[in-house]
Formats: sequence, C-alpha cells, structure tokens
Amino acid sequence: MARLEFDFHARPARPGKLGIVLALAGVAALGWSMSNLLAARATEAGLALQIAALEQSRPRAAVKSATPTDQVAKTTQTRIAAQLAYSWQPAFDALANARSSKVALVSLDAVQAKSQIKLVAEARQLADAVAFIEVLQQQPGIRRAALTQHEEQADDAQKPVRFNILVELEP
Repeated sequence: MARLEFDFHARPARPGKLGIVLALAGVAALGWSMSNLLAARATEAGLALQIAALEQSRPRAAVKSATPTDQVAKTTQTRIAAQLAYSWQPAFDALANARSSKVALVSLDAVQAKSQIKLVAEARQLADAVAFIEVLQQQPGIRRAALTQHEEQADDAQKPVRFNILVELEP
C-alpha cells in the first residue's frame, strides 16, 4: 500500500518579486511624504515667527490727536524715504553708454521730484556736443535730452564749447 503524507501545517507562501518591489516603493513614498510634511511644518513655524516679529515691530495705532509738528515730521520722513528709494541707476547707465572721448562732463545736477538731470559738459566743437545729445536721446530710460545753452570759452586757447543739457527721465 502506498504511503500518504498529509501536511496539516502548510508553509506560508513567499511573496513574489513584484510584491517586494511594490512594498519598497510604498516605503519610499511614505518616507518622501513624511519628509515633505516635516518641511512644510518647519516652514509654517518660521513664517509664524516672522509674522509675530512683524506684528511686534509694527507701531501701535496712532493717537488721533497728532500735533502739527508730528505731521510735518511724518511728511518729511515720507519725502526722504521716497528720495532714498528712487533709483538713479538707469540714468547713470544711459550716461555711461552715451560716453564719448570728445565730450567731458563738468557737472551733474539731479532733480528727483521732476525726474530730470541737468548736465554741464564741454566739447571741442559744437558738432561733438550735438552728437553726444543724439546718442543720449536714444538710450533706454531717457525720455528727452535737449540742449538748453551753449557758449564758446574764449579765454581758453583751444576754445572749447561749454553746453548745458536738460535730460528728462522716464518714470
């Protein structure tokens, strides 16, 4: 008679390769999402600290009965802050790009309220001055450049031309 082997305690089945890959992918996704969650919480905490610092540094509600001296001081502070925040760099770039070896810049007077620059320069000939103004007019950031005055320096041996230019800047 044939011998029968009955196995009443079956071995657990081993997971397949696909199951192992999916499990590893799940663990990696869980780690990535936890990392993002912790980074988001840290960012939130940092922003909360910045908001708290800004709220503490913000002055309390101003009293309605401000004196005229306080109003003048506040107006002056606002005007000075606007002057400090004004960017002259486009005008300086335009002057640098229009630079010529035939023209010497003597003085520069800037008026921020009107967005203007008044230049005094010298050239050997009036044609050089006109060419300089034309190049300056074509620079970005310059609305208009105009010759306002010119005169020949008779006391100098080379007799250069001193001229004034009014440059209007774009806002």
